[in-house]
Amino acid sequence: MVFRGQVLALGNDDIAPIHSPTSGTISSISKNKFNFYSGKYFGVIVIKSDGRDAWGHRVFRKNYKDISINTFIKLIYDHGIIGLGGSGFLSSKKIEFSIGKVHTLLINAAESEPYVQSDDCLMQNFYKEIAEGCQIIACILKIESVVIAIEDDKKLAFIKIKNAIKSFPNFKIRKIKNKYPSGSSKQLIKTLFNKEVPLGKRSISLGILIFNVSTIFYIKRAILNSEPLIERIITLSDAQLLYQKNVLVRIGTPISYILSKFNIKNSSIILGGPITGFIIDDLNFPILKTTSSILKFKSDFVENLLELPCIRCTACSKACPMRLLPEQLYFYSKSFDHEKSKRYHINECIECGVCEQVCPSNIPLLTYFKKEKLELKKLEFQNDMSKKFKKLFMLRQRRVHASGLINENIIYSNNVIKEKRNDSIRHKVCESNSFLNSQHIMKIKLESAINRAKLKRNIK
Repeated sequence: MVFRGQVLALGNDDIAPIHSPTSGTISSISKNKFNFYSGKYFGVIVIKSDGRDAWGHRVFRKNYKDISINTFIKLIYDHGIIGLGGSGFLSSKKIEFSIGKVHTLLINAAESEPYVQSDDCLMQNFYKEIAEGCQIIACILKIESVVIAIEDDKKLAFIKIKNAIKSFPNFKIRKIKNKYPSGSSKQLIKTLFNKEVPLGKRSISLGILIFNVSTIFYIKRAILNSEPLIERIITLSDAQLLYQKNVLVRIGTPISYILSKFNIKNSSIILGGPITGFIIDDLNFPILKTTSSILKFKSDFVENLLELPCIRCTACSKACPMRLLPEQLYFYSKSFDHEKSKRYHINECIECGVCEQVCPSNIPLLTYFKKEKLELKKLEFQNDMSKKFKKLFMLRQRRVHASGLINENIIYSNNVIKEKRNDSIRHKVCESNSFLNSQHIMKIKLESAINRAKLKRNIK
């Protein structure tokens, strides 16, 4: 038996906790693999709803000003809040990194991709709670100014947000052009502040903390309403824009259920936007926290074009908003030349897919770049682990050497060391079974352990 909002799975340093979207009973727990989603295995928990939708225990707060920063971070993590702009980065970790380093809170209210209107719908209906969420973060982190960036075609949302923040003197609202990929964080900073985030750095290095507008809304709900992230607004649309709806759905709802509610049949579906989203072949796949839209398309919307050789026309380089060289990165990614792809800053790619759209050779550049970035992450992880274990090994060798218990000549052989220690102890025990001798051995062991602990502390 579970209640709405009850924790189903604990998180870790990279993953937020998962909460039950409704009340009911857990009917099954299994492990499924979805080939269209990177071939990853997912733990799947199926809940049979009891129809009551009963909440578990909640603690409502009226005053957030007395909350300490550590408690604030813990509450955000415990309620499973992540970046809803598409990154899925832990919001608690982002706030933790920004403590004492930021002076501006930037709210990204620009849609991440064409066809997506979920943030616009959220701002029109929950503008007061969005303003309150901004106020909470600004107060607890002692941020000087708050800037809300909205695209120029969101006129109604602009008016409502402007009215909601008019009593806050340190709040500003700015219009930006509705031009893809203006919703990218780095592009937004360049547009609003005419500053570029340094290579390998984040916006926090410029004193700017960025949150998607949906994330701000759920931070407010988590702090004041004790409500975890279990639902979100998504856009349901077709490629011809014959209809477009924004619906509030629970996280974990099967896509087939949503389609059946709107009598959509025989559809091919893209989960996410048309550029960075992915085609799904299993409609039982659930809505995730990072899902912002469901796009229905006809078979000719996504053409299966033949990949041709690169002709070095440089159209991709001219179109790249990050001023990278996609044609070079393509060759290095394809040939697994990790050093050069890193040197040409592939990690600065924001995966907007503009290069792929303008490529006359139909090369799936974004797919190549995603694979290469994943490989670089694996190599970096292996390198870090190797350094870590080497450091631990060297520290241990120094402790053993400095203890003076073992001959320096046999330091590099752990097996020999252990054998000699055992032989020494056995020999001493055999020489005398008297109580006095055993006490003496214990005393030597104790002194040796104390000395090793002191050396370890001094080395650290």
